[in-house]
Amino acid sequence: MNLQKIQTVIADQRSYLDVLLAKPTCERLEERNVDLNSRLAQVVTGVRRSGKSTLCLNVLKKSRQPFAYVNFDDERLAELCGADLDEVLTACIKVYGEFDVLFLDEPQNVPEWSLFANRMLRNGLHVLVTGSNSNLLGGELMTHMTGRYHEISLLPFSFAEYCSFR
Repeated sequence: MNLQKIQTVIADQRSYLDVLLAKPTCERLEERNVDLNSRLAQVVTGVRRSGKSTLCLNVLKKSRQPFAYVNFDDERLAELCGADLDEVLTACIKVYGEFDVLFLDEPQNVPEWSLFANRMLRNGLHVLVTGSNSNLLGGELMTHMTGRYHEISLLPFSFAEYCSFR
């Protein structure tokens, strides 16, 4: 996949992200379990639509750390393979400039993503990952990232959280 196409997708995603960051959200207790300064990848897992990405965005917004965001649950990135992930990183740098945290949303859609995440960790970048329990905690994560990640499990809103948000 070529760099220009990847860069266009990431720029589009950033525009959408700016809209999301401006909307009010509900603070979740699990936010305090995310450590953006850790040398371990912070992996937020949970069922679909439980608020994993929103939780991560809340944490990033409060931290004020520069970050880049890539949502791999995008049909325009469906043909990505592990060899394309360097192009994704280059596109992130072009769209976001320098950043300390790389937020990978649903990366399990790309083969060898965990090897890429490990390399980013070794290079001193902080990595934040979201995905469903079954997809992420299946083969690759457990095999390639054992000992290199901290899992934060997220459930859908409790009744108290729902009432707080409303």
